[in-house]
Amino acid sequence: MTTEKMEMRALIYHGIQDVRVETCPIPECGPDDVIVRTMRAAICGSDMTAYLHGGENMYILPGHEFGHEMVGYVWKKGAQVTGVQEGDRVFVEPAQAVENPMEANMAGAFSQYMRVHHACEGKNLYLLPENLSYDDAVIIEPLSVSTHAKNRAATKPEDKVLVCGSGPIGLGVAAALLAQGNKTVAVVDRDAHRLNYAEAMGAFPILSMDNDLEHLKDQLVPFFGLMENMNHRVHFGEAGGDVEITPNPVLDVDVVFDCVGIPSFADEFIRHAKQYARFCDIAVHRTETSIRFHEIMSTQCALMGSRGYEHEDIVEVIQNLVQGKIRAEQMVTHCFPLEQATEAFATAADSAKAVKVVLNME
Repeated sequence: MTTEKMEMRALIYHGIQDVRVETCPIPECGPDDVIVRTMRAAICGSDMTAYLHGGENMYILPGHEFGHEMVGYVWKKGAQVTGVQEGDRVFVEPAQAVENPMEANMAGAFSQYMRVHHACEGKNLYLLPENLSYDDAVIIEPLSVSTHAKNRAATKPEDKVLVCGSGPIGLGVAAALLAQGNKTVAVVDRDAHRLNYAEAMGAFPILSMDNDLEHLKDQLVPFFGLMENMNHRVHFGEAGGDVEITPNPVLDVDVVFDCVGIPSFADEFIRHAKQYARFCDIAVHRTETSIRFHEIMSTQCALMGSRGYEHEDIVEVIQNLVQGKIRAEQMVTHCFPLEQATEAFATAADSAKAVKVVLNME
């Protein structure tokens, strides 16, 4: 029986709150491709955006396979593929596994078999050590996003760090920081359930219903402390006249990671930034934010963005998982079989219950 006539079970996206497990053909394997038998797949925030609000902006189109966080083993490989063998356990880098990187969210993680185009070990396939289980390895992709942010901000072990948001990416940032030896890491959120996971991994949880760092300062000061008179706040009168400079005590925070996309966070960071502090945005902001460049100049602070990940980030994540510095149970709250995918997505939509939801594809 030829591969193209064989069938598999796959989750197909049909629209808002409409995902269905269907039968479809196993992908054909080209000479420089491999077919990966997916063993675990995790639901990402982009999958949930498509599920709850529509997939067009996420490049998840109706009638298509989707999902991009997966691990499995090489089921079949093309004759020209080197570096991996059939049976090898692998993590799949989704943006490099598809022909068009813009379609990475439709890589097919929620399918029992998926095609990796132009397969190359160290580029779109990463071999998994034998002592790393699929249950742990399934969080490599989101952890790579978080680890890239940690590295993008050049965070050093001695830095004091504030993470805004305790979703999977925020928890991943905290996990990556703690794995590299950071001792002063706080995570702020208004979801007590998710903050429990931050606390369990060793971060300091800060529960707040206020999205304004100005009002959060009273909760942050006892943990980080203040640096008196390190900066000056500049107040401009009308048309830039009547400049007033007043002392401005600042938080002793070296790096702030925005994992939620609340506009006031960047603004308030600039107000309270100490000299050379860094602000790293990982979230998707939906509105514009004004920036006072005179305060950026005077504090010499840095604003930066972080998107995706690079080879070195993936390697670091795999090493941290193998060494037990990060564990999947710090983030994964639920695991469902593929046939219960509808229930899995409904669970993932409830942040009071779930952090990271995984599909067991066996």
